[in-house]
Order: sequence, then structure tokens, then C-alpha cells
Amino acid sequence: MAVKVRRLAEADVPAIERIEKTITKSARTGTLGKHVREQLKRGYAEACLAAEVDGAVAGFIIGDVRPWEFGEDRDVGWLKTVGVDPAFQGHGVGKALGDALLKHFKEKGVALVRTLVEWHAGDMIAYLKSIGFDRSDLIPLEKRLS
Repeated sequence: MAVKVRRLAEADVPAIERIEKTITKSARTGTLGKHVREQLKRGYAEACLAAEVDGAVAGFIIGDVRPWEFGEDRDVGWLKTVGVDPAFQGHGVGKALGDALLKHFKEKGVALVRTLVEWHAGDMIAYLKSIGFDRSDLIPLEKRLS
């Protein structure tokens, strides 16, 4: 199975929403499509990638670059979200997407890439480790607002 990674286009958003719905098993999609469209129009669109298998969108990865993140005096890359159609999981689609995003960041001079993942998301942690991520010195804190 040949995986082709390319820049994401707005025309890919319905496929992303379909993948989101399939992964989450939700009757409706969340706000992912809206946020991807916004990122493509006003954000760092170069770090939004799609993976194709036989001409169909099989997965996506959304990255971003933010200056001065958490006190850093340099640009920090972020892996915001990744999704692979369950029919293509385990076939190298996620690895191809992750490798392409990290290569892009490196070519742009980004030396540090971060992401967040929930502790109980074992499959996602395993995926992130497979593309080179590990624990950081940061401790995420949160406050719920009601």
C-alpha cells in the first residue's frame, strides 16, 4: 500500500470530518472541520497534511508553529491533532504523516515540537513514541471554568 503525503486542502475537510466521525463513533462531527478550515485560511497551513492511499484521504495531521510558547525564545512546533481512518490503521499512514510533519518543521528551522495527550490514550502514546516523542519537562495544568 503506497501512502502519499501532501498539503491539506479545504476540499479535504469533509473527508477529515468523516474520519473523525469514524474514530469517535459519534453521530455528529465536532468542531474539527471548522478549526481546520480556520487554520488553512489564517493559520500555519503548511503544517496541515493529508495522506492518500489510492487517491482517497486515509488520514490527516494538523500542526502549527507558535513563537515564544511557554517562555521559549524560539518558534515551537505543535502537533495539534492526527487522525487515520480505521480501515488504514496499522499500514504506515500515521507514521508517514508524523514523519512528514517533523521533516517540515526541521526544514523550517523548528528545533522543538510539542503535543499533548491524555494519560489513558495508550494507542496515541504508542504512536507518538513511534515517531520520536517522549515525556517533557513541562507539567500541564488546567482549571475548569463553570
